[in-house]
Amino acid sequence: MLEQYNTVANCLEDSATEGLFVSLIDVLRKELSIYRELKDYLACEKAMLMKSAALAKINENNAVKENIILKSRILGEVRTNILKKIARHLDIDDGDIRLMSLAGYAVNEQRQVIEDLKSDLLSIARDINRMNDDNKYLLDVSINNVKGSLEFISSLIDRSGVYLGTGKINEISTNGRFLRTEG
Repeated sequence: MLEQYNTVANCLEDSATEGLFVSLIDVLRKELSIYRELKDYLACEKAMLMKSAALAKINENNAVKENIILKSRILGEVRTNILKKIARHLDIDDGDIRLMSLAGYAVNEQRQVIEDLKSDLLSIARDINRMNDDNKYLLDVSINNVKGSLEFISSLIDRSGVYLGTGKINEISTNGRFLRTEG
């Protein structure tokens, strides 16, 4: 009788753990979908930066990206909680859990799906990092161009003076005094 009880308990525990792996796979798929969406918006952002799109359009794109990033953080927390539950079911210390180490306890089909999803997530994460670096470079170049233009305009305004007969400019020194003109 005790043996039958242990068998039933083990089957229920295996079923619960298998259900947690199903939940984990579902979350990983959602994360992959979110990261693909983020990658698409980064591509749109790059196109906008290349075309000098309107600021409102860029701000709208940034708001969508922020929402996508928030969704990914929430899914990351859900994934972490599921991993902790799996670790507890398997009597593993949840302080040092890794996705692939826990995936080793899943049935073969689930393990393969988790490995494939992990590979896809790593690949898209690399793509997102590269695209972020590209967009950052474009923004840095744009900012430097604006700074250069402002410095040039400022130098034209600050360079007040009159031409001398020799062709040189006689700069008017303000020495901190305000020039007052009425007219």
